[in-house]
Amino acid sequence: MSELNRLSAVCADQAGELKWEVTGTVNKRNQPELSLEVSGTVNLMCQRCLSPLVFDVDSETTVLVAKTEEQADEMEETLGNEDSVEVIVADGKINVLDLIEDEALLSLPLSSKHEVCPDSSMGELKNNIQSPFSVLGKLKKKE
Repeated sequence: MSELNRLSAVCADQAGELKWEVTGTVNKRNQPELSLEVSGTVNLMCQRCLSPLVFDVDSETTVLVAKTEEQADEMEETLGNEDSVEVIVADGKINVLDLIEDEALLSLPLSSKHEVCPDSSMGELKNNIQSPFSVLGKLKKKE
């Protein structure tokens, strides 16, 4: 996690572990492709209770590798509606850690929340808050 700066910036801490596998092949259209699998856990911050939340990362994707922007455009046209395949442009060198970090970041939720927050005092606080409309109800009863 310490080597993945962008991912560490959105996590609660650097605890957690990611496992990854990258396989390079040539697809049936004779195009170079990479299969990426990323799994593991990261600690996010719950947006409700502001305590750490363990999130399971489990993502797979296929990336086609193009040499030029024009070639990438041609590849994207031939893909059609294949949403799980992305096209990247590489000049012969690909930083695998960047691909892994991108995949992990894309698998994170927009707003991380516990199903049930571990700190129940937040629920008690909600129950003790008086609605501003209750004052209007009292005024109505006086008439």
